[in-house]
Amino acid sequence: MNLNYISEDSLDDIKSNIKNNILKYTEDEPWLAEYFGTEGWHFPSKIRIEEIDLHMPASSTVHYDLENTKKVYAALKDMTLAQACDERMWVYLSHQTFWNYMRKRWSVETYLKKDKPEEAIKERYFFMSNKGRALVRHGIARLWWYGHVSYDETRTDPFELTAVLLSKLDIAQSLLERVFSGNRDITRAVLAILYQKEKVEQIPVTRNVFRSLMMYINQLGGVTILDALDRAELEKLIGAKLNALLA
Repeated sequence: MNLNYISEDSLDDIKSNIKNNILKYTEDEPWLAEYFGTEGWHFPSKIRIEEIDLHMPASSTVHYDLENTKKVYAALKDMTLAQACDERMWVYLSHQTFWNYMRKRWSVETYLKKDKPEEAIKERYFFMSNKGRALVRHGIARLWWYGHVSYDETRTDPFELTAVLLSKLDIAQSLLERVFSGNRDITRAVLAILYQKEKVEQIPVTRNVFRSLMMYINQLGGVTILDALDRAELEKLIGAKLNALLA
């Protein structure tokens, strides 16, 4: 199938009218075709992929994020970062292609009980104004981003580090909402060191230790050109700091 994009005008319309359309996000079926009433609200891209059949969440705690990350990233791993940053594609996917998944995974009914539920909808169904967090927070784009920063074709299981990333919520949040998260060598170096410690050496890394490690990498970026270091050098630096934190 060809990926579709929502048109710029249509995107502006629904994004600026979330509050007015909020109950439409509780409907069982996609509503954009009826809302716009014409075919001009979307258009096909040149990106052709196999159909993606996402796992539906089984409960409020069983989400299948790892399984769905594998499916989304495997289908879209050749997409460029510029293409991935195009909100129009992800908004079409969250409002149309994967509507049923979004309704189960990010049920709007839970947001209606909170202050400003339209902000929660904007976060999961659209891109936030904070571009650094937009890909991490969008309901479908996040699955691609998880794969993008962790997929390692040199491993027997290329998604081995993805499993580490998604093993604890704090890891994904602390790692991916940092300035350096756009550098795949850094994110994969961090995950490789975590894998070595927790899976191979069986040494647990606590939340506080991991946060301290993230702070160290941020500080390191202020005095060192991290982008100039190769993967082995990054792993050596990060591994040494983690050992010091665990001592």
